[in-house]
Parts: sequence; C-alpha cells; structure tokens
Amino acid sequence: MDIPHLRYFVAVVEHQSFSKAAVHCNTSTSNISEQIQKFEKRIGKALLDRSRRRVVPTEAGEILLQRARKILADLESANLEVRNVGERKAGKVLVGILMTIAPCFLVHVLNTFVEQFPDIQVCLYETTTALMLSMLDMGKLDLGITSLPVRDSVFETEVLFSEEMLLALHPCHPLTRKQAIYKEDLESEKFILSKEDHCFGGCAFRLCRRNNFSPRIVFQCGCLATIQSLVAAGKGISLIPQTAILEATTIAYRQLENPRPRRSIAVVTRSKRILKPAARQFLQHLREASQTFKLPVANDL
Repeated sequence: MDIPHLRYFVAVVEHQSFSKAAVHCNTSTSNISEQIQKFEKRIGKALLDRSRRRVVPTEAGEILLQRARKILADLESANLEVRNVGERKAGKVLVGILMTIAPCFLVHVLNTFVEQFPDIQVCLYETTTALMLSMLDMGKLDLGITSLPVRDSVFETEVLFSEEMLLALHPCHPLTRKQAIYKEDLESEKFILSKEDHCFGGCAFRLCRRNNFSPRIVFQCGCLATIQSLVAAGKGISLIPQTAILEATTIAYRQLENPRPRRSIAVVTRSKRILKPAARQFLQHLREASQTFKLPVANDL
C-alpha cells in the first residue's frame, strides 16, 4: 500500500465526497478517483460505495479505514518527533475536554503550563465523551480529559483525580435541614438531570441503577449551567460534579450518604499512538498538576 493512496482514501471517507477530498489534498478530483480505482484494483476489493448521494466505505473499506487512520497518525507522529529532535520546546497540542471539567480544572493546569512552555499552543475542544473518543480515534485530538469508564480497548486511560457527585438543592429546600441525606429521602423529589449520554448524566443514572432507584425526572438537558439555574429557581434537585460547584448562595450542595457517589476523571490517549513532543509535555504537566489540584468545596458542606 502506498501512503498517498491511504491519504486519498481517508480523505474521501471523511469528506464523503471526491471533490471535497481533492480540495483537502490539493489535487484534482480526477486524480483522486483514478488513484483510488488503482488502489482498489491492487487490493482486489471495492473500498467505496459510489452508488449513493454521499460516498461511503464498503465493508472492506470500513476494515481498511481503521488501519489507514492509525498508519497515517503514526507516520505523522514519527515525522514530528524527527523534526523536533534538538529543537526547543514548541508546537501545538490538541486537547478534548468535557464541558463539566474545563472551567475549574483547566484554569489550574494552564496557569502554570503557559508560564513554563510559552511556545506550546494549546487548542481546547469542549465536547462530549463520545465525540472526543471519535476525534481521538481519527487523530484529530492528541489526548482527551473525560470521566470513566471508557470501555473501548483502543484507548488507554490514566486517572488524574476523582470527585464527589453532590446533591444540588434550592437553599430553602427541606433536605438542607437534614444532617444526612440517603437515597430513600429522594424518592418523591423532582430531578433535573443531564441526558444519559453526557458524562455527569451517565454517572447519575448509573448511581440510580446501582441502588435500585428510579429518579422522577422533570427536566433533562445537556447544559450544566441551565440545570443549576433551574435548581436555583426551585424547579427540582440535581446531582452535580464537585468541579461544578458555584460560589453563589443560590444553590445549597449536600453530600449523599451510603455510598457517596464519585466519578473519576482521566486522561485518554489512542493506544499505540506515539504522542508528538508538545503533547507528551502537556501530558506530563497534567499528571503533575492533578497532584496539586484542590477540588472546590461549597460553603454548605
């Protein structure tokens, strides 16, 4: 297999179009079409289904796609390493991070990183776990910061820290007067939760399932700020990660007993992919910064 053939093939799949892939690869549409036809003839299998409005990979193409992306990502990593031998610490690192972690944790990380490595540019993508893993797999991110579990074996994870999931209540809610709150106290409560496919929403739903508890959900949305504003307005209660604690007195935060729910935050990388120097430097800094990171504590705890 030739590297240009792999590049053309991956570009066509990602853009779902020969013409758009040609623009991306700085060549002509006819050249890409011709090269992929030669590629298919050499392999002996059709790699692309051209019968639809958008070009999609065949079954054989899907198999090749995963290997092709890895080969191209490894080649790029090798090129970067060679180019950076003996050079000063510089470059760009692409980092995906959950929206519920970014505001608090990243301020702590970036404050010292920018001072130590002013020539490394950090590009942040606040997103969901599913999209983050997809971008990591395609080589569009160097690393991600998300909550566990990550069950796909193509990724490697390393725990940075763990945090509690706290009950968020209106300050006048009756539960704020209890010394200890148990799941039995929540059976008649109205819950405002994130969708289950969101990180902290998934954690809340897993907690409920483990304790044979079905929350009475009145609102679901994907925005943590909206959830907290609804809690502050007295529309219900919620489970909020510790890194999302607000300093304002419009919400009371309480620990849920027996057990106290927690989530682990981890850095995720693509297995067997060599990180470029800037990404390796950022990863090492993440490890060090997580050791000194102090989780926010609400006044009500």
